[in-house]
Amino acid sequence: MRIPQLPLRYSKRWSSREYRLAGNERSVSVDFNGKNSLELRTGHMARFASAAVVASSGDNSVMATVVQRKQKQGDGNGVPLQVEYRPSASAVGRIPTNFLRRELSQSDNEILISRAIDRSIRPLMPANSYETQVICKPLALDENADQIMLGINAASTALHISSAPFNGPLAAIRVSMDPRGKIFHINPGQEELKASSMNMIVAMRRNQKTVMIELDGEETRGEQLEEALDVAFQNVERLHVAMDELGGEEKDDLPEKTSTGEILEILEALARERIYYVMTDSTHDKISRDEEIKAIMQDVIGTEALQPFPPADIYQCWSSLVKKVLRETTLSTGIRCDGRRPTDFRPIRIQVDMYKKLHGCSMFQRGQTQVMSTVTFDSPTAAFHPDSVAQLLGSQRKKSFMLHYEFPSFATNDIGASRSLNRREIGHGALAEKALKPLFPTGFPYAVRLACQVLESNGSSSMASVCGGSLALYDAGVPMKNAAAGVAIGLISDEREPETNYKVLTDILGIEDYAGDMDFKIAGTKNGFTAAQLDVKNDGLTREQLRESLDAARAGIDHVLGKMAIIRDRPREQPKSTVPIIESMRIEPHKRVTLFRNNGYNCKLIEAETGVKISVEDESNISLLAPSQEKLQKALNMMNGVLESNTTLDFAFGSIIQAEIVEIMDRGVYVTLPGSSQRVLINNNHLSLHPIRHPDVLGLKVGDKMACTWFGRDEHTGNIRLSRKTLVGASHPATQQKKK
Repeated sequence: MRIPQLPLRYSKRWSSREYRLAGNERSVSVDFNGKNSLELRTGHMARFASAAVVASSGDNSVMATVVQRKQKQGDGNGVPLQVEYRPSASAVGRIPTNFLRRELSQSDNEILISRAIDRSIRPLMPANSYETQVICKPLALDENADQIMLGINAASTALHISSAPFNGPLAAIRVSMDPRGKIFHINPGQEELKASSMNMIVAMRRNQKTVMIELDGEETRGEQLEEALDVAFQNVERLHVAMDELGGEEKDDLPEKTSTGEILEILEALARERIYYVMTDSTHDKISRDEEIKAIMQDVIGTEALQPFPPADIYQCWSSLVKKVLRETTLSTGIRCDGRRPTDFRPIRIQVDMYKKLHGCSMFQRGQTQVMSTVTFDSPTAAFHPDSVAQLLGSQRKKSFMLHYEFPSFATNDIGASRSLNRREIGHGALAEKALKPLFPTGFPYAVRLACQVLESNGSSSMASVCGGSLALYDAGVPMKNAAAGVAIGLISDEREPETNYKVLTDILGIEDYAGDMDFKIAGTKNGFTAAQLDVKNDGLTREQLRESLDAARAGIDHVLGKMAIIRDRPREQPKSTVPIIESMRIEPHKRVTLFRNNGYNCKLIEAETGVKISVEDESNISLLAPSQEKLQKALNMMNGVLESNTTLDFAFGSIIQAEIVEIMDRGVYVTLPGSSQRVLINNNHLSLHPIRHPDVLGLKVGDKMACTWFGRDEHTGNIRLSRKTLVGASHPATQQKKK
């Protein structure tokens, strides 16, 4: 049977919107001071996404994609936004080192990058946006890659040209300062960053409005920070212009819920005065205030006027009303809900050395925020070593000072499942570590872990960790350069006149963070700032608001440092008796083989018997970490016994020895020495005065005894050096062994 030929049918897919975009490639480039150019390109990759942009600088490229789900809209209680920076080992030319050899989850570094991107773009999206997901993926990276700067610019540009409502453009730029404090670099490389005394990345909108700041400094003064911000403002506008040149789609119209206004009117009439009385009653603490607000809400929700409305809309309007009353009360009276003025601090209570067994500890209480900090000393081998992929991406090769932040659920009277660290704990721990790291002494012999556990939380727990961590390090006797303290600065502004009518708040409460416009965490010493992290909920801070916030932070840090100095103003002169003793000693290479052979059997035996850890420092030195001087001496005695019982015979330099041949090889002969069964190789070039290729030409046989000269051991490898050159044709008796 003959099959008829079917007519050809041409698919219409080539005329679809996605494929029409294939010819819509666009790119812009911005050059900073003749180098470190930044290119933004779109329309050539990931065209099924709502928008995709690749940000490139040099050989580094990061792609950001934006996808919207228009079936789901935010309820106004938070922007429905997901930001994820995904790892890519192939971007750095490596294969992942895990068992499956593939990227399994985000590392701490990717989580911190994701948080920085999220904090930059979230304030510029409406609360009732459609559900939006931003995924950033590195395409190619080298040692100079600035993943945060590229990620923020790629993500904000993708949102700017997409149909998603976004109050952009937003651009990020990194500024570093040389140690002299006179030269500033724009988007510096890794070598410039290592030599800098300040590293700051800032995300800004037009009109010098700052949305996000990440600062890492070595006691940077306020005027230096102002100069760095000036440099950033002067260069970021060019990125804004470039983003506008890429064009984009028409923004979506977001439908508003019609019932919201009516619900707000009913709640205003029923509960506004009652909420006002709670917010102006300074006798309330966190728990009692929350319980009173909740009781009023339960009473109001049961009224007949609110029955026709959905509960979700009522809760949303209730939350908006509570925030509105708190903000208006603070702005109109200048008095906060706990009775403080804008610049006042909560009461501070400090304890150190609560537990004698610990190497160092402190309890820092500020209002209802309580953090316990504990310092632990250990062997240098306990330092954190990141994997090779993380090192290629700029991670520290060896991390001897670690700060771990823990926020258990009981700190806020919640029940939480036991799980791994969340993004918030990783971010706050990294910020507190960044604040203390520049003050940590170089060349400190121990690996140090500082554990900060939040026991009570009512705002600014990360900055309380900085204060408590500094005190705990002082209590442990760590010779820090200076004591460090931290404070959280907030902002409440009038919605109608946000740039002129506002209040800058010092040491904010949890409810002020919830209802306010800013959470500016700043840490530093008496000489300057060491770390800062700015989060906003409005469309950015004006230059004057930023300046006032920095001034308030400077005054707040000085206040807290004064309180801390009363308890402990310098490091402990002598460590506690519970601090382990660390001792370095030189050991000859051939003896080290005896100590560490058989998978470190002798070291493990000594550690099991005495509790002393033995680790290798370099090719000729080892370190011993002992819980006490007695244990250290016991370990030294055991180690000397092992070395003496396994030490091979030694002879005086230049001695003539009768060695027995036990094996003949192409490259030489193996011999044994009198009183020892250790095999020693004598190469062909040491068997004869003339070059030979095989020992057989000399008539040597297994079992023969020949005279050779002892030239000691190699100082680097410990190998025995023997030679027969000078004794060829002579017969010499063996010499006596060298006395020990």
